[in-house]
Amino acid sequence: MTVNIETLRDGENALENAPKAELDDGRFCIPQHYLSYQHTLRSVEQILLDIDCDPRYPIFASQDTSSHEAGIYIQVGIIGIDNYKAGTNQQEKIVYGRKWRVEPQLPTSEIIQTVFLALKKAREHEIRELFRLEYQEKITTPFNNHHDLPLLTNIRERLQSDTSLSNAQDTVKFSTDIQQVLESVHYDGTKFELLSFIKRPTGEYLVELASVQNPNQSLHGLNSTSFISFFISKLNINHFLNQLMQQLIHLSDRYIDENFHYRGFNRFSWDNDVKAIAQLSSEVRQLHKSEDAESFNLHWKQNNYETDRSRIPVVSSGQLWHKLKRQLAPFSPSESTLPIKAKI
Repeated sequence: MTVNIETLRDGENALENAPKAELDDGRFCIPQHYLSYQHTLRSVEQILLDIDCDPRYPIFASQDTSSHEAGIYIQVGIIGIDNYKAGTNQQEKIVYGRKWRVEPQLPTSEIIQTVFLALKKAREHEIRELFRLEYQEKITTPFNNHHDLPLLTNIRERLQSDTSLSNAQDTVKFSTDIQQVLESVHYDGTKFELLSFIKRPTGEYLVELASVQNPNQSLHGLNSTSFISFFISKLNINHFLNQLMQQLIHLSDRYIDENFHYRGFNRFSWDNDVKAIAQLSSEVRQLHKSEDAESFNLHWKQNNYETDRSRIPVVSSGQLWHKLKRQLAPFSPSESTLPIKAKI
């Protein structure tokens, strides 16, 4: 009888005598944790060809060429107008996000998940810039990622001195505070209105907002709902604004959950049966423990050990090395897992 084994992808190799799992349809496959990986730029490009999501976020694969730093990376582009320029007649451009490194020995599934996370973080970056607060007759973006953190650290007292953001004494007054601050909030052309503000038996406060949407908004996700609800633990405008921002990020993440596809399958959709995934995991994770896989088990553990060793950082001697040494000392981690001190 011919054994039908699922074809391995570029960059994947089965460990010698790797155990196979039988699928419901009679096919056999080798689970990813019994493979070794040696990905190249070409194999990463092949993975990206099988990924689809939002066309406004193209996904690139490239490789450093400098002699002192060589490595494959994934980068998400963002097609749109400049968030900090007024007017709607701007020509669209591509802004490139950070580089997400891809180790050659990274499992294919983890590369796919790296793309998934990179898309979420690229959209979060946009969301933080599109959340605008009118303050002292100026448009500000208090949640953006470009604030000068060393500067903020040096003026930390000033950041806590605004008495207008102090705790309110009752829900009626705080409802008025919310309505006032919402008049100053703009999000991608969307405005928010307070529907209800209720203290719950847990001591938390339930906030329900309606969103008055702009049909020309640049981000998808918010337009999937006309209402937003969340809890805050204090009658504090800072807590309210931070929770509102977190909810907008959550809506964006959910958009990616439902629209990220690999080979046509939206793996991270909440419609996937969690119990079915758990069952599949239980069927394929312990194959190496069978009696006929004893010799493979030794080889497999050695391969995992070598992979783990390849990820240990080499740290230059200096203040950071000594800080890390002091930090790790109370935990007494295994000697083989400690960072490596660079040779001078």
